[in-house]
Amino acid sequence: MKLPGVDELRYQNNQVDEAAYNSDELMLVKLRYKEPKGTTSELIKQAVVDKGVSLDDASNDFKFAAAVAQYGMVLRDSEYKGDANFNEVLKFANEAKGLDLEGYRSEFINMVESSQKLMEKK
Repeated sequence: MKLPGVDELRYQNNQVDEAAYNSDELMLVKLRYKEPKGTTSELIKQAVVDKGVSLDDASNDFKFAAAVAQYGMVLRDSEYKGDANFNEVLKFANEAKGLDLEGYRSEFINMVESSQKLMEKK
């Protein structure tokens, strides 16, 4: 489907290209922005590649983001959650909490704990 002013989608082909099997590219992120007084937008494109890093060796930011995604799947009881549960979410989130200078990660952990208690009451 063509929309005026919208870039073509890159990953909508249902047929898997043979080259994709040998590629480490996971996605292409496109971002458009305008300068505060600008009239035309600028496009930034960045390919996201799989560097083959295990979760144990990933950054705390990545691990925490994984815990947040896992939490969403547990809450929705997603078919893709595997064996994930609240305890596992809390384990990953606590391990990746880091300095948490603004307290956002602590707030997330508290929210997961509250959700777990609510679900236990069901």
